[in-house]
Amino acid sequence: MIGKIRGDWRRFVESPAGFRFRERYKRRKRRTQHGFNFRRALYIVGGIAIAIVSLLLAPLPGPGWGTFLVGLMILAGELYIVARFLDRTEVTLRRPARRAKKVWARSPSVVRVIVGVAVPACGVALGLWVFFSVLR
Repeated sequence: MIGKIRGDWRRFVESPAGFRFRERYKRRKRRTQHGFNFRRALYIVGGIAIAIVSLLLAPLPGPGWGTFLVGLMILAGELYIVARFLDRTEVTLRRPARRAKKVWARSPSVVRVIVGVAVPACGVALGLWVFFSVLR
């Protein structure tokens, strides 16, 4: 099983940018049977559940946005429209991500520590604000 996951990941990474998720979708489609597939339905429901719960918990510290992307990746393996969306998003965000990585690498460690503490603290403050405003 670990070998299968590694092979899937290797094929995903080796796919050209802008086509990774569509190629993964097509590979998964070839492996599955036609008609109603209970496993496919579970993947879709699970991906939607992970994405929604992650969005609800995103203001709190932790992997909220990361797990949201994992939920979308699960959905992309089963739904072509999500695969196309993630391919376009990957290509669109590639340049800003490279720029942000360069800025982060050139930043002094004091700035990195401040950002590393301030961002989660703001997330906690926002989460508490939302939580207490709902209780009113």
